[in-house]
Amino acid sequence: MLVFLIMGSKFCELLTMLFTLLSFLVVLGNEHSWAVAAQKVQCIDGEQEALLMFKEGFTSPSSRFSSWIAGEDCCKWSGVGCNNRTDHVITLDLHSSDSSGVLKGQLRNSLLGLPYLSYLDLSLIDFNRMPIPEFIGSLSNLKYLNLSNANFKGIVPDHLGNLSSLQSLDLSGNSFSLKANNLDWLSGLSSLEVLDLGGVDLSNAVNWLHAINLLPSLNELSFFSCQLPNLQQSLSFVNFTSLKVLDLSYNSFHSTIPKCLIESSHTLHYLNLTRCQLQGSIPDAFVNFTSLTVLDFSYNNLQGSIPHYFGNMTSLVVLDLTFNSLEGSIPPTLGLIQEQQRIKHSPLRELYLSYNKLNGSLEKILPQFSELVVLEVASNSLQGFITEVHLQNFSSLRVLDLSGNQLILNMSSNWTPAFQLQTLGLNSCKLGPRFPQWLQKQTKIVNIDLSNSSISDTVPDWFWDLSPAMQILDLSFNRLGGELPDLSSKASLITLHLNENVFSGYLPHFPPNMVSLDVAGNEFFGPISTICDTMNEHNALLILILGENHLSGHLPDCWTYGKSLRYLDLSSNNFSGELPQSLMNCINLSDLVLAENALSGRIPAWLGESLQNLVVLQLDSNVFEGNIPWQLCQLKYIMVLSLSSNLLSGRIPRCINNFQVLAEKEAEPSHGYYLYRRYAKVELKKVMWIDSQRHGLHYRKSLDLSFNSLTEEIPREITELIGLVNLDLSFNHLSGTIPCDIGSLKSLEHLDLSYNNLSGEVPSFNLSANTALVYAGNRNLCGHPLQKNCSINEPFEYAECRSGNIEQGGQSHGIEEEDRHGFDDMPTFYISVAIGFFTGFWGFWAILVLKKSWRHAYFRCVGNMGDKIYVFAVVYLARLRRKFQREKASD
Repeated sequence: MLVFLIMGSKFCELLTMLFTLLSFLVVLGNEHSWAVAAQKVQCIDGEQEALLMFKEGFTSPSSRFSSWIAGEDCCKWSGVGCNNRTDHVITLDLHSSDSSGVLKGQLRNSLLGLPYLSYLDLSLIDFNRMPIPEFIGSLSNLKYLNLSNANFKGIVPDHLGNLSSLQSLDLSGNSFSLKANNLDWLSGLSSLEVLDLGGVDLSNAVNWLHAINLLPSLNELSFFSCQLPNLQQSLSFVNFTSLKVLDLSYNSFHSTIPKCLIESSHTLHYLNLTRCQLQGSIPDAFVNFTSLTVLDFSYNNLQGSIPHYFGNMTSLVVLDLTFNSLEGSIPPTLGLIQEQQRIKHSPLRELYLSYNKLNGSLEKILPQFSELVVLEVASNSLQGFITEVHLQNFSSLRVLDLSGNQLILNMSSNWTPAFQLQTLGLNSCKLGPRFPQWLQKQTKIVNIDLSNSSISDTVPDWFWDLSPAMQILDLSFNRLGGELPDLSSKASLITLHLNENVFSGYLPHFPPNMVSLDVAGNEFFGPISTICDTMNEHNALLILILGENHLSGHLPDCWTYGKSLRYLDLSSNNFSGELPQSLMNCINLSDLVLAENALSGRIPAWLGESLQNLVVLQLDSNVFEGNIPWQLCQLKYIMVLSLSSNLLSGRIPRCINNFQVLAEKEAEPSHGYYLYRRYAKVELKKVMWIDSQRHGLHYRKSLDLSFNSLTEEIPREITELIGLVNLDLSFNHLSGTIPCDIGSLKSLEHLDLSYNNLSGEVPSFNLSANTALVYAGNRNLCGHPLQKNCSINEPFEYAECRSGNIEQGGQSHGIEEEDRHGFDDMPTFYISVAIGFFTGFWGFWAILVLKKSWRHAYFRCVGNMGDKIYVFAVVYLARLRRKFQREKASD
């Protein structure tokens, strides 16, 4: 037993020694591995120095450089990556992740001290419009280069073609400030897989498609808005057979869909040709794009029908054919595929067919779209009677737009839809007369349009609290009534259109973040002081339309922060008083419509001095008085100026030839798109596109000064406004002859000079409606088309016409001349007062200055008078004091 105990103890000692030895070896091995690891990644001094020099090129402080400390391992610096074996810097990623911490600086050639750099991302850095430096082409090991959205400007250097190892190149988003004269340098990038030149000017790159065809490894190509000069229809051979993503959107090709695209059909996954001005029909061969998941041909001029076999595109998820001229019915196979003798739903989830010429029954094909998330078929000629049965299986639906079709929706009041919509468009569909109760369950709605939907009802209380996320609400052109609740708590609501209804009561408080507010054509009354809450310091209001109500009172003086306002319409109300001066802060106003009120006072000069972006100014049918201020001549973009039916007097300013757009010396301003550009909402972009492309968003260029008391001659400068379509000077007291070269108004369609005091012969010119009514009420006018012939014995001279054209002194000449003649516009009363004061004042004092005896006598008289007044005052005060003392004693 003892032997076993002794042997057991020795065995334990042996095990303990072995364990200790193993532990020592493990610790030694770990220390060795740590030392090797520490030695494995250690920044090279020369490359660290190059990085520090690169950092010095940036002026703005940034947390991204907080770890860049000299003497410390640069491989551990933020945005820097090193090779684990060679210790060389191979990655530099300094892209800005958010706008609040944007780096600013210069791109220095110290990057050449990083010869093994293979990944360089400097996107979203502000390089202050410097050109892309040529030395970038010397970083021969680069595989990834991203200089997008970095504020570069100038010519793209051909030296980039030296980057033979490059696999991804992104120069997009540099504010359309980069230009490439050609793309021949791409031939050196045989390994390129991703190429994004979005926004780079390629208008001179005639052979761009040939250059792309030399890149056999290309997977993704984006030439968004590159001003490409053409789209070659075919190639002798197609070499980009690996292409999966192709974006050529926003280029004006003016051509049909090219055949070379169809030849690459077996690889493409994403194809975007929106806004390329494509013509012709969609080739049937597109049904062979079995790998395509996204197809976007929107905003073109494609015609014909949707190919019947689009259903064969078995991978298609998104199809966008919006805004074309496609006709016929929606294919019955769209949204369905056939698999093993069985019909089932295809992967299609988003279908955009709005704004075409499609017809047929919608209710018959709705079941095949029950898997859709987005269904937009607005503004076609589709018909149908839609009930809840047709939509009962649409559980995934998030966007539904049936607007602008011949549809009747008859839903049960107790129907609970299976879907939760974010966008609903039922404009011009028949929903009424009752307000749709099934909307009460749509608690996640963001955009809703029920305009012109035949609803005659009161908006239920629950609707105003339907969704806290609601941003766009349009209930216009119905017969909805009642009073509006306080809407100031609806922080998400930015667009509210309730125009052309029968809402009544005082205007409520509106949300603080409103962008567009239109409540015109209702029965609101009272002041508009609640609008001042919306016009706060941080407001974003673009459009404010309150016209055609019963609003009254003075216009509030709360427009100090109206810089963002573009459109203001307060017409057809009962406002009175003068224009508030704070309106002069609305410097970006395009349309100011204040017609048909009772506004008074003089037209302020600051309208022309501060609101120089005005395109429309309508002050007609008020009680403004005085002269037309010559400062209005500074409105060079004005296209509609209406001051009719006021109490204006004086002459028409001769400087009106400074209306540059009316004189066609400058192009019309873009008065459609910028009203909506800040929305970034598809719905409003569609509104803009319809107005500008389909209906021609043009103002009828007009000058209307009728029904005032204007005097003197018609200024000959008015004949320089060759873009005028309507000119109305009727019912004034204008005199003299009609300008002989009024025929130079080549665009004129309507002219009215009636009921003035004009004389002389009517000039001969072409006017479609040149009848006697144009000149009625002018007794001293003669000649065609009037019945009164001009007497041979009383010839009427047009000396200024014989002397040639009007003196052209430039656009400022008229304003300066009007300024010099401003004295002429002063009323005679004030001129008489000034002359009388000058004569009386200096007539008296000049005698005293020049005649010494009179001067002494005058001042002696004044002195004596002063003494008498002083003695009288002292005596009178003494009497009053004695009288007061007697009365006090008697009491």
